[in-house]
Amino acid sequence: MSKDYYKTLGVDKNASPEEIKKAFRKLALEHHPDKTGGKDEKFKEINEAYTVLSDKSKKEQYDRFGSAGPSMGGGGGQGFDGFDFSGFNQGGNVDFDLGDIFGSFFGGGARGGRGRQQQKKGEDIMINVQLSFKESVLGADKAIEYSRHKTCSTCNGTKGTDLKKCSHCDGNGYQKKVQRTILGNIEQQYACEYCDGSGKIPTNKCKTCHGAGVVKEKESLTIHIPSGIESGEQLRVVGRGESIVGGVDGNLYIQVSVKADPVFRKDRTKVYMTLHIPLSVAIGGGDVKVNSYDGDFTLAVPHGSNTGDILRAKEKGGFVDASRRDDMHITLRVDMPKKVGSEVKKIVKELSDMGY
Repeated sequence: MSKDYYKTLGVDKNASPEEIKKAFRKLALEHHPDKTGGKDEKFKEINEAYTVLSDKSKKEQYDRFGSAGPSMGGGGGQGFDGFDFSGFNQGGNVDFDLGDIFGSFFGGGARGGRGRQQQKKGEDIMINVQLSFKESVLGADKAIEYSRHKTCSTCNGTKGTDLKKCSHCDGNGYQKKVQRTILGNIEQQYACEYCDGSGKIPTNKCKTCHGAGVVKEKESLTIHIPSGIESGEQLRVVGRGESIVGGVDGNLYIQVSVKADPVFRKDRTKVYMTLHIPLSVAIGGGDVKVNSYDGDFTLAVPHGSNTGDILRAKEKGGFVDASRRDDMHITLRVDMPKKVGSEVKKIVKELSDMGY
């Protein structure tokens, strides 16, 4: 006798995919075996129904023949391919994060599986670096110095001499922990906290690191600052953070701040400035010297220029690629004379008579 999957989920045959998903989530939480009042068989039925109705091809086959076929639907703990854990809201007595199940273990829907051994990672380090305006626009190779813990060169991270088998992990280097999940009991392996995953413990502590396996040292390196970087952005250097015995080194994060310039501003590789020009240049045009952050250059100002006009200085910005630079956008501001003598007044009158 075929099962009525629509009845199982409590939805109409014409229900939308979103309505089917919503009904499934509600029932799955209500009947979960680990929740008070939950029933394992009912939970399997709900999952079986959703596995079929949430799949377009399976649903079409079920609607036509009343069956989704022997390979579709629930089956003894393996039928979890229909689950969408991303939208579950936790509530009641559910004591684990459904959204983390598949991200934490190998084996998908397998029961009684063994999880991966979790590798330890050293702490990340964050340092602040201030850049000049020019460095932020053009990029630079910048030398930095900071402190971090590194593997002890004397004991090479073993923490000492006369190594003996760790009694806590029996020399395996890892310990086990069994966790109950909706997939069954999952066995996870963790690096032994006593021997840091080495399986051995020193009888005599290293005199350099005092048994820590790591020592704090000064670290110097040169980093490349990309052209167009902005304040607040970060650069990451992999493996230059804190070292940890039995694990991988953390990362170094470099927080950038750009020193403001009184004349120039930028947006990535584009540079902007306001240039003051005398009235004579605005009227008749001419070459004006620009004192730039990257060396002086001459800008040709066309006659009849007004305040607010924008001129573009080609390739005076940051690097778009290795061989090409962006432009500088220059907004003109015409400086009007504050004192006008008789000669100037005469010239102005002549211009007025000419219709200017």
